[in-house]
Amino acid sequence: MPQLASVEESFQVRTFRRCCFCSRQAVLPERVWRNIAVNVCRFNIFDASCIKIVTFNTMIQHEVGAMKEVNKDSLGHTIYGRICQDLVRGKLRPNQKITIRGLAESLGTSSTPVRDAVQRLLQDSALEQRSVRDVRVPVLTARQYMEISYMRAELEGLAAAKAAEVAEDRDVARLKHIIMRNEEAIAAARWSKATELNQKFHFALAGMADMPLMLDVLHRLWLRTGPLIAGYYEGAIEDMVQQHHVIVSACERRDAASARTAMRADIEGARKGIAAYITSFSAD
Repeated sequence: MPQLASVEESFQVRTFRRCCFCSRQAVLPERVWRNIAVNVCRFNIFDASCIKIVTFNTMIQHEVGAMKEVNKDSLGHTIYGRICQDLVRGKLRPNQKITIRGLAESLGTSSTPVRDAVQRLLQDSALEQRSVRDVRVPVLTARQYMEISYMRAELEGLAAAKAAEVAEDRDVARLKHIIMRNEEAIAAARWSKATELNQKFHFALAGMADMPLMLDVLHRLWLRTGPLIAGYYEGAIEDMVQQHHVIVSACERRDAASARTAMRADIEGARKGIAAYITSFSAD
């Protein structure tokens, strides 16, 4: 992924910015432009080296580090969010060792804000500290996993039902597009991407249902189970998106009951396999 260069704050009337990756350009404040870089070009919000400031038709590339532009609290919050995202999407796997230095280098920042973010994740039980220098992604016990799975089945079943009741054509088209990309990622054995798209599908339903509080709860549950789901499906023969097609069909028919049933089947169908995957760690 291209590294973002920092962009010096500038709000001159004739100042506009251009992304060197996608060539978009506009007269926009840096805050808005960074949102475009993150949500459209998929860059880390503080890795913006691809952004240049163009003023009076003269391109000037500033070399001031973006990390220096943000205060410590804001930076720590952003790094915390980035690591959370990697856990939810399964980019970090169960029992994977995490180092402050490694995270700082990958994020292009100093160790201090990374250490603060890791401390928050330890408090959230999203990471565990086994010794002074050994911080890892936890391996849930079978009992912990089952508790979360039961909660997900109830909550996400409700979200799917509510989404089906209000689904519009554009919502269905978006869900189908996510499934298509998910199937492409699975075919290419890109398991981190497949897990990310799997999570995106589940969260999209809660978004369609307009249930922001549920989204917050689901994020916390996926924070604990994202690494397990990704690790399991990498070696599983089960179809990650089979029930997703059923859910989309239910949304097209506005069939809330069928959407709920399919979502529950999607979550419940992986329980036995994920429980066995958890057991494999104790056997190592």
